This record gives sequence, C-alpha cells and structure tokens, in this order.
Amino acid sequence: MSNSIKVFFLQKNEDGEIETESIWCDKTGNGTYIVDNIPFVAKNISLGDIIIVEYDNSEGQYYFDNLVSASGNTTIRIIMFDNQKIEETRTWLNNNKCDSEVLNAMNIIAVNIPKEIAYRPIKAFLDSGEQNDKWSYEESCLEHEY
Repeated sequence: MSNSIKVFFLQKNEDGEIETESIWCDKTGNGTYIVDNIPFVAKNISLGDIIIVEYDNSEGQYYFDNLVSASGNTTIRIIMFDNQKIEETRTWLNNNKCDSEVLNAMNIIAVNIPKEIAYRPIKAFLDSGEQNDKWSYEESCLEHEY
C-alpha cells in the first residue's frame, strides 16, 4: 500500500473565487504528511513542508488543515509569456539546483528553491526576465531571506 495521498488545498483568489489544487503528500508515520510536489496554485506551501490533513467522509477526499513545520524551501510561480522559452528557463533553474514542474496549459513553471540555495542569484534571474518581458513571477511561499 502506498503512503502517498492527494491532498486538496482550497483558497480564494483575487476575485474571491475558490481555487483548488490537489498535491501529492507522503505519510510521515506520526499522523502528519510531507508535501511531495511543487505547488502551482496553493500559496504559503512548499515542497517538503509537513502538514496536517483532514479527511472528508462525504467527499472521500483529504483536505489541508494546518501547517506543522515549514521546510525552509521557497516556491516561485513563473508565468511565461513565450512557451518556447520554458525549457531554456527550466534548464537555467536546474543548473542552479532548483527543481521545477510545468503546467503547460497555462505556461506556468512552479519552482522549488531549496533552503540551502542562495536566493539572491535566483531573484536576480527572475527580476531580469520580468524586466525583459519574458515572464511575470510570484513568490507564492517565500522562506528565504535576501
């Protein structure tokens, strides 16, 4: 039996509408779960965070309840203006020890910046791309200091 479950994260967007994202999480053995994907929509959550979930019997689904401990990782969401630049951008990020996942339907790259990686060079890269109209980005879970 797998120790992974899909956990649903609900939040209101800027328009007041509810957005939902399901993220794979692994059971830790003490009633908590560790986030095992880089979030695309969920804010204030990063890969490696330890969370508490609640099971909804009527829906048969797990929902995010509370953050137990932050991993120290930062999550960035890059909205690409040119989908032809996605792989080039991901290669740069990967060469700088940042994992990423792509939501092709929306040209979004979700980026995990591990806590042990310096954020200043990553932020300089992100700012440069934004200033040159390559993308827009959002620090959806900023744990790094800079």
